[in-house]
Amino acid sequence: MSSRSSVLLLLVVCVIPAPRHRVWAEIPARGSEKKLTVPLFDLQGTIHELGQNDHRAVRAFVFLSTECPVSNSYLQTLSKLKSNLDTEKVELFGVVTDSTVTRAEAAKHFQEFKLAIPVLFDPAGHLAAMLKPTHVPEAFVLDASDTLVYRGAIDDTWGSVGRRRARASQHYLSDAITAIVTGMPVPLARTKPVGCLFESFSAGHDDGSVTFNRDIAPIIYSRCMNCHRDGEVAPFSLASYEQVAKRADWIASVTEDRIMPPWIPHPGHQKFVGERWLTDRELSLLRRWAESGRARGDKADLPPKPQFAEGWRLGEPDLILKMPEPFTVYANGPDLFQNFVIPVDIPEDRMVAAIEFHPGNKRVVHHSVLFLDSNGVARKLDEATPEPGYSNFGGPGFAPTGALGGWSVGNTPRRLPGGMGRYLQKGSDLVMQIHYHPTGKEEVDQSEVGLYFIDKPVEETLKEPARLVGSIWMANYEMDIPAGESNYRRTTTYTLPREVVMVGVVPHMHLLGKSMKVTATLPVDNGDPIEKTLIDVRNWNYNWQDEYYYERPFKLPAGTKLTVDAVFDNSVANAMNPSSPPKRVTWGEETDDEMLFCFFLLSAERTEDLIHVIFHNLQHDARQPRAKVAGTEDE
Repeated sequence: MSSRSSVLLLLVVCVIPAPRHRVWAEIPARGSEKKLTVPLFDLQGTIHELGQNDHRAVRAFVFLSTECPVSNSYLQTLSKLKSNLDTEKVELFGVVTDSTVTRAEAAKHFQEFKLAIPVLFDPAGHLAAMLKPTHVPEAFVLDASDTLVYRGAIDDTWGSVGRRRARASQHYLSDAITAIVTGMPVPLARTKPVGCLFESFSAGHDDGSVTFNRDIAPIIYSRCMNCHRDGEVAPFSLASYEQVAKRADWIASVTEDRIMPPWIPHPGHQKFVGERWLTDRELSLLRRWAESGRARGDKADLPPKPQFAEGWRLGEPDLILKMPEPFTVYANGPDLFQNFVIPVDIPEDRMVAAIEFHPGNKRVVHHSVLFLDSNGVARKLDEATPEPGYSNFGGPGFAPTGALGGWSVGNTPRRLPGGMGRYLQKGSDLVMQIHYHPTGKEEVDQSEVGLYFIDKPVEETLKEPARLVGSIWMANYEMDIPAGESNYRRTTTYTLPREVVMVGVVPHMHLLGKSMKVTATLPVDNGDPIEKTLIDVRNWNYNWQDEYYYERPFKLPAGTKLTVDAVFDNSVANAMNPSSPPKRVTWGEETDDEMLFCFFLLSAERTEDLIHVIFHNLQHDARQPRAKVAGTEDE
């Protein structure tokens, strides 16, 4: 990915953080089991990505039972509470954690009571391990930052077991939710729950204690089937019990080694959109099942298979833009950057919430950057060449008037966090720059990209708190890696001249990349500087590069020093090394060369601050020393 192709000016919509409020307790940081990270199915088969909360909803969980009379007495109360909530701001869930009750039995029970809230079926106890309830029912309210602000009774109807008032005079759960939504202090942060004791029953670790239908299928369906199903990129399907059972040891192994699901950032940084890091509890269930007979279990426990949109992972796009005609990539030669000009036919300006790029030929398409041109310059460049598009190594050959992001190997399409969008002007051309890597035989490609718009007029969207967003990058061009060197280190730093809002980060290395850690050292008036980890990739995998958007963009003050530390492995121990035996490798654009880049997607409170940072960063990059390589002989 060329540095010259990375100055992207984008318009986005940012969300103002909610007012501060008093909190009772905070869920421990990532790395422990006490974090909302596990996707869970409700009794109707809908997957709820609890680790994803970029729309910043308040979330309430009420632990329930099919048998406890106190729990059942509150079901109509919960349904009424749901009808009075703003579902755009609040999510209310029931939770069932009784492993002796099947999914079908639980679904029938709550259907009979006409419960109007989704009930999460969690017999493995993921939420119970995090929140540690003592009774059913017991309510927990978490604010948009996953901070626990209330736990306890739903209201004061029950004074104790066997003692029930005619009507409630205190509405603890409702009051806590209302307070958080309106930015007020929670009246009572903790009350004593009344009901049946919460008890977790397990038959031990015998052959039937972990089953596919109850424990493993929810993990596979929510974590793996997005790719591991017929017609998708994964090499085999995991859609059936048999397909999973015959690979149980291997699945346990690759998940324990963090090879799968593909997610290379290590815990400890700010939370990213779309994180796929499995919890220790999930890993334990996969291992126990593999080693304990791989029981199928009761079919009444099996959740419905998830339904996926055919072809497009984000659903049918609002607009599909495709290369006008196929392009033939030559068999041999250097890597090629070809720019394809595609008119964008829209009746008015739009805000783009997401893109989904589909390479037409995965064998040769290395990455793509999507530029915008509203001046017609790219059309003239295209008309001057006989082949489809025009070649220009590095940038697109003109000054872009905007951009829509990009795609690289391993990229996962996702919406920008917090309702953000990129500005797309009516009458623009999309310039789809594609980096092709010849395979040794002629290949044909015709790639396409789907655009997903924000469902509001641009004028209305821009009335909300809006930010101009742009990209800066950090690089070290002094790459000269000796053959056999397994721990080649390079570092680069940059100090922010103005306050910015950090929106996302994109680390980039090639096949010799081993690890990359990016930190921000914040200045402090009195005391030691504060260091914040922005991303920590301890086991780089060239095949699983991605763009990492922070679920909640955050401010970095002027004077913050950004540091990128990277390590490269040019030894025979690196299974990705393209040369055997290893050869000397220097900085370069082609796949067999090497790079150290880290791109940052930024915003700012003031537009002039962002523009200042972008141009300051360009000047900083121009001053970076380049390696002076005398020759290409091996060392």
